[in-house]
Amino acid sequence: MMSSSSSNRPVWNQPESTYPQTGLKVFNSLTKSKVPFVPREGNNVSWYGCGPTVYDAAHMGHACNYVTFDIIRRIMEDYIGYDMSVVMNITDVDDKIILRARQKYLLKQYQDDASLSPEQVVDDVTAAFNEFVNKHFKDFVESRIGKKVATSEDWKEFVAAVDQGKDAVFVASDEKTPMRYCAASTAFWALSVARLHLSEGKARPDEMLMLTNSAEDIMSPWLDRQHGAEVTDQRIFRDLAAFWEKDFFEDMDALNVRRPHVLTRVSEFMDEIVQFVQCIIDNGYAYEVDGSVYFDVGAFDGKNDHFYTKLEPNSKGNSRLLADGEGSLTKEELNKRSLSDFALWKLSKPGEPRWSSPWGEGRPGWHIECSVMASEILGAQIDVHVGGIDLAFPHHDNELCQSEAHFENHQWVNYFMHAGHLNIEGLKMSKSLKNFITIKEALKKYSARQIRTLFLLSQWNKPLFFDAKSMEEAIVVEKSLSNFFANTTALLREFRLRQSESDARRHTLAPELDLLEALKDAKSQVHSALLDSFDTPTAMRAIQEIVSRTNTYLQRGRDNIDLQIVQTVVEYVSRIMHVFGMSNESSALGWGLSTASSDGQGAADCESILLPVAQVLSDFCDVVHELALSGGNKQALLKLCDKIRDSDLPELGIIIDDHGDGRALVKIADPEEIRRDRERQEAEIAQQLLTKQCEAQKAEEKRQGRLAKGKQSPEEMFCTPEMLELYSAWDERGIPTKDKAGEELTKNKVKKLTKDYDAQKKLHDKYLESLNT
Repeated sequence: MMSSSSSNRPVWNQPESTYPQTGLKVFNSLTKSKVPFVPREGNNVSWYGCGPTVYDAAHMGHACNYVTFDIIRRIMEDYIGYDMSVVMNITDVDDKIILRARQKYLLKQYQDDASLSPEQVVDDVTAAFNEFVNKHFKDFVESRIGKKVATSEDWKEFVAAVDQGKDAVFVASDEKTPMRYCAASTAFWALSVARLHLSEGKARPDEMLMLTNSAEDIMSPWLDRQHGAEVTDQRIFRDLAAFWEKDFFEDMDALNVRRPHVLTRVSEFMDEIVQFVQCIIDNGYAYEVDGSVYFDVGAFDGKNDHFYTKLEPNSKGNSRLLADGEGSLTKEELNKRSLSDFALWKLSKPGEPRWSSPWGEGRPGWHIECSVMASEILGAQIDVHVGGIDLAFPHHDNELCQSEAHFENHQWVNYFMHAGHLNIEGLKMSKSLKNFITIKEALKKYSARQIRTLFLLSQWNKPLFFDAKSMEEAIVVEKSLSNFFANTTALLREFRLRQSESDARRHTLAPELDLLEALKDAKSQVHSALLDSFDTPTAMRAIQEIVSRTNTYLQRGRDNIDLQIVQTVVEYVSRIMHVFGMSNESSALGWGLSTASSDGQGAADCESILLPVAQVLSDFCDVVHELALSGGNKQALLKLCDKIRDSDLPELGIIIDDHGDGRALVKIADPEEIRRDRERQEAEIAQQLLTKQCEAQKAEEKRQGRLAKGKQSPEEMFCTPEMLELYSAWDERGIPTKDKAGEELTKNKVKKLTKDYDAQKKLHDKYLESLNT
């Protein structure tokens, strides 16, 4: 079966299979629509995901991408039941890695150079500063101050000319301008302090270290331009990539993201990349120039029914995106046949890693790596390719054309899925703009489950906002589920302990039947939603509704509910939460409890779990014993009970809820989540108190202002020197009746002055009252 869209888009071939299908539809970026999902080989699904370029800490934009596709993968594996083959790459050879590794290495070498005097360091940072400013703010430097920045006074003049960096035209000139201005300002003030101390003879080596650290963003590229070509040890590049790869997977584990079945690294596939590129050359779709190999877009597009930019045809020829795709170390080559042609293999310049090839020593272009590694593991055609929407052009479009050029086929990928942008404060989260929050920073404030809840409540292929408001909504939903699991699992635990023989009464009555019907509806809604392109927001609403219905049912009280039916609901909700990656154990009710010890080295033993609880109870018994011997202070005993219930046990993950029937309910929860909730509540209380204090202070200031104004008696208010310049006659109360020229004031004017007099009299009376209190 064939599917196609408008004439400016290529034909998309709907996969066919005799194997029974699940009814799943997915939004396919290749068609910009929802289409039936049909794997090529029965129930087996081949899946390739673009991994990170490992040169820095992973941020929440990465979390959005990898958690989103982890949810989709889990739905396909654990709910629908596909047999998945998941491959992900690690980009460990890239312009960003080369630059970062080189710059870090050179800055460290510079800082460790004991032969550099403080004067030399200040001179070098000054040179780097001037070069940075005159390069990145060139147009504004020339137009606003008419000269290059060469002195401190020049910079101050420029700062004033751009309104301390807030000038609207200046800010809008480039998306990186605010970041660069901040870097320059930080470096300038560090330089100012260093110069002052140098002039006073107080400069110390540690101050020079602080200076170069403060000026790192301008000093590192300056050093790289001078000495980058001298870096020859390839371990410098490998070590940086290895460090951040390890850090990335630590973040993924913390977010409960499943590892891929196969992990590939660019550095491990050099021979395969060279062979792949050679095949593209042999097929007539690439050419070599001076040791580099470029994909020939003109030769490919339209030949043998090939189509370039299947994903983003409107971006075709976008010079900015094309340049970004080639990398910051790759200047526009004049000998390329077309601006749209892109590098498959780059001739390595001095200071860059290199591997042998028929075209000379070099390294792969960015796009070729995914084509090669995905094809090596999954074959000439792939069911699913996933990644962030920012990679659609040119990266994914280039992947498609070079792969189809290699295999001479027309559909290397059947289903392309792109996660939406993550926005912070209304802007796309971007590491290059330093507009990002690292995953580790986010996890200090929110739990992994709360972050995952945010993604579940959002449509996976739409933009998502990461801010306090959206997180608060996610926290409310996650908290409602946590309370539901805590209450129901505690009731079920108690039920199993106290379960007795039948009481000869029917327990499945109208309320129970209604709850079972509600569960049936929830299952149907969740199923339909997940098959409708993984519509988790609708599925979560259905889960919230059955949770709410069950909570209402539980309000009937312990003796009037059927806990077998409650367990059925809890088991279903638990299963869906496990499918979504919200819980740790598939067999557990609720979230489940991790069995890892605090150091992560293995299963926690019974002693480490039970001993803290036993210690709390032992301390409680000791104090009760002392109270009994001292005569039994009732208030002290109640206070002790409150302490163990409200403080000691919650720190261990045990919550005791008092119920109206006089029987407490014991619940188990994550101590870390209890701590977060307590801190959030304390912060809210503190904020409320602060708000009240501010309001009270404002009210007092307003009252004091009125009292101060009321010091003047109404009889005196029109007799001041200023008033004598305006008026020449007054009545018995001191209200003016004639202007300075002796003319009678109008009735309206006298009326207004009388009104002012009465208002002042009220203020003065209150002032007099305050003196007597």
